[in-house]
Amino acid sequence: MATNFNEDKIFRINNRLCHFSNNGAFLAVAFQTNLLIKNTKTLDTYRSFVFADVIQYMEWSLNSEYILCANIKKAIVQVYSLHYPQWKCKLTEGSSGLQSVTWSPDNKHIFTLADFNIQISIWNLEDQSVSYIQNLKTSSFNKLHFDPNGKRLAVIITEEDQDKVEIYKTDNWKISRKLICDRLRSIDGIRWSPNNELLCIWCSSPAEPKLIVYSTVWEKPVTAFSPSERIESSEPCNYGKELRGIENIEWIPSGQLLAVIGFNEVIILLNYITWQPLSKLYMDPVIRDCNYLTKVYKEFADSEKASDKRFASCEERILREIYERPVCIEIGKKDNNDNFSVAKMKLFEFSTCGQYLALKHELYPTTLWIWDIYTDYLDYLLLENSITAVKWSPVQSRLLVLSECTRVYEWTQKGVNSLPMSKNMSIVDAHWHPTGEKVVLCGYNKAMIYEIPNLNDNS
Repeated sequence: MATNFNEDKIFRINNRLCHFSNNGAFLAVAFQTNLLIKNTKTLDTYRSFVFADVIQYMEWSLNSEYILCANIKKAIVQVYSLHYPQWKCKLTEGSSGLQSVTWSPDNKHIFTLADFNIQISIWNLEDQSVSYIQNLKTSSFNKLHFDPNGKRLAVIITEEDQDKVEIYKTDNWKISRKLICDRLRSIDGIRWSPNNELLCIWCSSPAEPKLIVYSTVWEKPVTAFSPSERIESSEPCNYGKELRGIENIEWIPSGQLLAVIGFNEVIILLNYITWQPLSKLYMDPVIRDCNYLTKVYKEFADSEKASDKRFASCEERILREIYERPVCIEIGKKDNNDNFSVAKMKLFEFSTCGQYLALKHELYPTTLWIWDIYTDYLDYLLLENSITAVKWSPVQSRLLVLSECTRVYEWTQKGVNSLPMSKNMSIVDAHWHPTGEKVVLCGYNKAMIYEIPNLNDNS
């Protein structure tokens, strides 16, 4: 039986800015300069605030007691308190500009990243002081890397033309470790393990890609992995199916596997004990008849609703399983203004249980791969529109697929359901309630709440 969503209300919002608090009690809605805090059970307004300018970004603190709003263009940040609505704090980055802003895990500090990664400013909300982290590596830094328990912060810096990793303690923001990775040509990314004990540091250079796993328990590297060394020492294989370079990495939620993403649409899974590859996926542009468990779902015009399939609107489409093979996956058009960048993985999301991995590559904007890493079978979703977001339920293996369309598709291990939405609203993003009981579906300037009636029904 398909999941039924009941539409409750449609809100006006700024671009996708509609988020549940981490404790699930409130829903924050940003529209123009107004910030509304609603009770998630009744949808009544609990608090309302007026920001200094149009709200371009907002973020809840982890304890759900505070919320920050920002206008990135004008470098303005304001913090509001739910329990003390008269209190507010305003931060202004100044001449250095503002690239991004985020909360510290301790709920007492706010981090702002200046334009061109000039510096990180650490704002203390208790004593109104500010401290800085300098010498950030401008080409690779894209966010703050806190360990999962929030006690350490890792950043990539460049000093004297050499990349290093600095690890700070979040209780006093003092450097506890400075890692000089001589075995890497450069440092292009870092990632903490889910158990806080390992820090992955990698170089993406095509000439010498390498991954080092550093143990904070043993205070030394525990392993190194290089795709180029594996290719040189391996048996001859089919062209394009060995990992080439390191684009990015991601841990499975349990921390028992590490996914390494290559620049040639190949992903391998490393075992965290032996650090040897256990499984590999090549995002082949041709779906072949080589695995009887592979399922392919393709979007078609619904002939019962559309008299002319060429002009079928989104609400008149359906997703059907197809059985013919081979199937050629549609390749997207490259942006004519982007002549230098390499096509990359645009979406890479593990399910909460870690069994499934949803992937979308920039080369194939309308195709979603869903990989069961336990059984090594694949589901494909071939849509008409480019996929804008995928969102896993926080409590189930249930995936919502959004494609700038008035129809939302829901994938489970038992199949795919089509969920028609309001004909006046294209859905581009979604945010789950922490309990998985409801979801807010976002358009560019509207959002709606949907209830999920039966969490035990996974079909």
